[in-house]
Amino acid sequence: MAEFDIASYVSHIEANRSVKDALMQKLRARRPPYHISVTDLINLKQAYFRRKYPEIVPPLEKRQLMWAGTGFHKNFGSAVSSEEYLEQFVEAEGIVGKIDIYENIPVEVKTTSTTVNTGDLLKYRPTYVEQLGIYCAMVNSSQGKIIVYQRQEQESPQVPLTVYHITFPDLEAIRDEMQRRRNLLTQALISNDPSNLPICAWFGKRCDYSEVCDCKTSSVLLSYKIAELAGQIQVDDVTCQQLLDKLAAPQPYQLFRINDAVFPRKTYFKRLKSQEITTEEEELRQEKEEHLRSMDELGFLDALREALRYGVPGEVQNIPIQCAALSDLVHIRQNLPTIERVTKFRSLVERQRLAGAFPHYFLRLGFECALTDHPQGRLLLYYAKVPSEEAKLMVYDVTFRNLSTVKAEVLHRVEFLAKATSPGQLPRCPSWMCPNCSFRSECVEI
Repeated sequence: MAEFDIASYVSHIEANRSVKDALMQKLRARRPPYHISVTDLINLKQAYFRRKYPEIVPPLEKRQLMWAGTGFHKNFGSAVSSEEYLEQFVEAEGIVGKIDIYENIPVEVKTTSTTVNTGDLLKYRPTYVEQLGIYCAMVNSSQGKIIVYQRQEQESPQVPLTVYHITFPDLEAIRDEMQRRRNLLTQALISNDPSNLPICAWFGKRCDYSEVCDCKTSSVLLSYKIAELAGQIQVDDVTCQQLLDKLAAPQPYQLFRINDAVFPRKTYFKRLKSQEITTEEEELRQEKEEHLRSMDELGFLDALREALRYGVPGEVQNIPIQCAALSDLVHIRQNLPTIERVTKFRSLVERQRLAGAFPHYFLRLGFECALTDHPQGRLLLYYAKVPSEEAKLMVYDVTFRNLSTVKAEVLHRVEFLAKATSPGQLPRCPSWMCPNCSFRSECVEI
């Protein structure tokens, strides 16, 4: 199949500063908390200053990790559980919270970029244990589980997932401590005096509130009384393996989506794999690790999208697309097909080089514009590795020519995908994908 150069169909790229500034304001804004939450009880000092100084927000570098964690929870939960058990809202003793997975016992999902010693979770991550203990007390469960995903920059011989089973034999004592902390925070907020709150765990560690907090003069030491009330803490290899098996289970494919047409060879192999039974242990391990890694990255993108998509009613809508074997939704914002993407480039790409540097982004946007008959679309490009906050988000309005030809290309790709009997019959993936592609040994490079 002949190569399709999307760059030749791009007639104009304009950087939209007005939309960028409005979106950056959304990213930096923090919604004021109205209830005392489980998270507040884990760090009373930060909970106090978060309310008193809502204008202080974490830098985007730190919020990137928060978004990645939030999104990973959502994607991971959907993969290993079902909707009725995900993100369960609970309330007790005037405290509110949301349990990541709650079917029979509370299950908390955590992501971390630093190594967690599996032998002593209480020592290295006492806040994890405290949060689970509070949830267990709120739902009167004497046991719960913590799933920890260890982010890794490079491949590792170990699958980066650990599950802990923890018991809490004295739930009443935990409830007493919850009430004590709730009352301490309430009184501090009423009196505008945080001096009775314990020193923050982030004291001296680039805390966001270091310029306004009183940790330097506070005499109340930090303690983890709820974590200390935990009983047995055991690594649960059985549950971990069950979760990994669920992640590795092939998902049934139905109709094609737009992204399948952007990366047709990858789609071809994924569909082929879904019809096979893999028996090689090393291959299974690599698939599970890749699934977790992609889930973390996609989770960050999902959370970023949520942060960007709040707007006035009617500003954002999803338009269903149904053409032959293609079925998907196109995200329309301010009457333009809009896609959000995250790149790990460490510097901004010049405007005239964008289509060449990110052909897959422009291919996706061009396909969406063609399928919805919009000559112009919008690319929100977030540079996660760029240090300057002002340069992290760029907004580009992209105008395409010859939409009928672009539309014919996406429909041809879907048609070829449905009939293909070898990868060589399909357009190649971008060259940067090839070195780390799990299908590279089977792919025919033509």
